[in-house]
Amino acid sequence: MNKYIVMTIMIALALGLGAQEDAFAGLGSISLRQAQEQAIKQNSAYAAKEAAYSSAKWGKTNAISTVLPTLSLSGTYLYMDPATTYQSGSQTTTLNNDMRTISLNLSQPLFLGGKAWQAYKMSVTSEEMAKLSLQNQRFVLLSEVESKYLAALQLKVLYNISLQEITSAKNNLELAGIKQDSGILSRADYLRFQSRLAGKQVSGLQAQTALQLALQDLANYLGAEEMIMPEEISMESEAALIERLDAYDMVRTNALSDKLLQLALTHNINYRILGKSVELSERAYTIAKASFLPTLMLTGSRQYKENGIDRYEFTASNQIMLNASLPILPGLGYYSAAQKAKEEARKAALEAKTATDGIKLGIEASTLNWISSAKQVKSAELGLAYTEELYSQMQERFRLNMLSSLELLDAELMLSAARMTYTNAFYGYLKSRSALMQALALEDKTELYTLMEN
Repeated sequence: MNKYIVMTIMIALALGLGAQEDAFAGLGSISLRQAQEQAIKQNSAYAAKEAAYSSAKWGKTNAISTVLPTLSLSGTYLYMDPATTYQSGSQTTTLNNDMRTISLNLSQPLFLGGKAWQAYKMSVTSEEMAKLSLQNQRFVLLSEVESKYLAALQLKVLYNISLQEITSAKNNLELAGIKQDSGILSRADYLRFQSRLAGKQVSGLQAQTALQLALQDLANYLGAEEMIMPEEISMESEAALIERLDAYDMVRTNALSDKLLQLALTHNINYRILGKSVELSERAYTIAKASFLPTLMLTGSRQYKENGIDRYEFTASNQIMLNASLPILPGLGYYSAAQKAKEEARKAALEAKTATDGIKLGIEASTLNWISSAKQVKSAELGLAYTEELYSQMQERFRLNMLSSLELLDAELMLSAARMTYTNAFYGYLKSRSALMQALALEDKTELYTLMEN
């Protein structure tokens, strides 16, 4: 056992853990809003959604063009070898080898069975879906940045706690050294304090490594060349709201959940996209049914043609044509396509209902999780206060030789656990609020707090 303790101390010293200075003190800071804005500028997935939205807008313009008249100018140059010859009685007429024709054609669809209009409406819906997808990508991006931001902050707090614990372990070791020199403390108990310090230093290195990785992950996500330290979020700034949520009983919790659910039905982007997808499938079914309907097309043309004798002397002629078409065969193909589209529309509606139920359940779960996390913060805060008071008393009793070293070390472990529990509970509360705001498609927390007031 003593060999293990000595080995642990040697490893800790070899790793240079004796220094407890903050290794991240020289890093620049960044606020959450700044980090989110920077991510939006740098994120390729968001840029891809912007391109998709722009493409959908042009798709709508292209769709409306199908119901507008088309005008085309065409020309023909014809060379014949040998030239065309006409015999009229005893007279033979030989036409020019080359002839030119110019025509201007105007075409206007009058009725296409509603397919053109439905295609245009589908393009409008596709544009709206692309816009919603862009908005959803924005909220996903903001939430992802906040998640990485809070993760780095949480690890920073845990790292600072490890530095405090190293300092406390050093102080206890110094006191234990005095007691050993005085013959009050045994060598074995003194080695326990040394082992505890080495363990705290190793934990400090682990916390430092975890924080460094989290900061690098955040920097990579933001496209930053160097690590940036997030600005601290004061726990006191959230104290009032946590106090209010802690007082929520089941009735108030259900009432707030109902309010947020109603808000989600108008704000949740995934819910709105589901509605648009159902609309698309229904319009596709309408287009499939239109295959049985006739089409009506009006075409007009004006042609300028040479007579074959006089070059560049054109004779004009006009033509107007009304073309009607009624599909007859293959009727089975049209019918099966329509039935397929009908079942696809039914499938989309059922899948949307299932997904909607999932979204509603997710909103309720996020609301309950947010309130529950606030209650956990209050409970952890109370537990930390009691543990700190207990540790202070036991530390004083140890100084007065009224407490054994094992009891003090046990109290130290309890204090460390209480600090970490409180830190994890607080940042769990912030993360649960972030998840709820993403589900509600809210950027400003005041909108969420306003619902709590009403």
